[in-house]
Amino acid sequence: MARKPDAAAARAYLFRGNDDFQKRQALDELLSSLVASEFADFDLEEIEADTATCDRIIAGLNVPPFGSGRRVVLIQFANKMNPAEQEKLAARLEHVPPTGCLVMVNPAVERSDSKPKRGSEVIGELVRAIRRVGQVREFGGGTSMERSKQAREFAISLFASFGKQITSEAMMLFLQRAGDDFGIIATEVQKLVDYTLDRDKITRSDVEEVTSETPEEKVFKMVDAVATRNASQALRFLREIFDAGDDPRSDAPRVLALLARQFRLIWQARMLAEAGVRVVDKVEVSEDLKSALPSSPNILELSPWQVERARKHANGFSHYDLARCFTAIARADAMLKGVEGNIEDPRMVMELLVVELVGAGR
Repeated sequence: MARKPDAAAARAYLFRGNDDFQKRQALDELLSSLVASEFADFDLEEIEADTATCDRIIAGLNVPPFGSGRRVVLIQFANKMNPAEQEKLAARLEHVPPTGCLVMVNPAVERSDSKPKRGSEVIGELVRAIRRVGQVREFGGGTSMERSKQAREFAISLFASFGKQITSEAMMLFLQRAGDDFGIIATEVQKLVDYTLDRDKITRSDVEEVTSETPEEKVFKMVDAVATRNASQALRFLREIFDAGDDPRSDAPRVLALLARQFRLIWQARMLAEAGVRVVDKVEVSEDLKSALPSSPNILELSPWQVERARKHANGFSHYDLARCFTAIARADAMLKGVEGNIEDPRMVMELLVVELVGAGR
């Protein structure tokens, strides 16, 4: 039996953002709501983006649905579509009939120096046209705190679907290691479910055994050691990061960036603590203090466990200590770039930095 067109459905959708797992889930849900499975061969047309033209897409959208609510044209990897054809499509979208529905999916954006690479996104004109007649849906966006909250809720729901409970301590470690990418979370949850077999509860030791420790976690441990002035332990964590990496020339700048970010958060935590702030969130912090914080990284947009770690580290550094640490980090950055000093080995540059950071608090 043919479906009636869904009046609530839009004539065009664009799915974009960094979390491809969420996009796939949302795409499956949307297609199942628009196209009857028994009529998919007739009412769902997928066109390769690199060969797609405006005329072909519009022609597909104008075909009356055979037995579904909508005639859907799907374009995966939409950013690969010729920009000139995207521009033409933008001009004609408003004329798509109510029975047609265009669905475009833009994969996670490739970046270079934190900027989107050319051609990795659908052109702005087409984005605006889709927004006028339909929906542009973002996946994996929002602040760090929002992404962390969504990741926690998703992980809890997955564990519950398998009949598993996870302790709060184990969940904290799990999210530290899995991050906020839903695809990684789903994979790591499955590994833990398989590992615990018939046990209902997942503990911290299970997470430690099954999941992999990230470079970020190693850096946090290294900063823990620096804060307690334990040079040998801090150097051991640094060596473990390099041993697990591919190339010290690319690993060293990445570790340095993580270190610099953490020390910026430590400075913010110390400033807020000295101002009498006990609860670090946007509601409790005054506008004057908010204006003194950088936009990135901003401690007010972090998840609770990240805030707590920064506050813990802040206890080990005075303002004078932090000033010396920032000077050492800037010098190491210049040395890695070949602007300062004559040390060519990136591992040695980072080892000297760690020793200097430990000494900065003495």
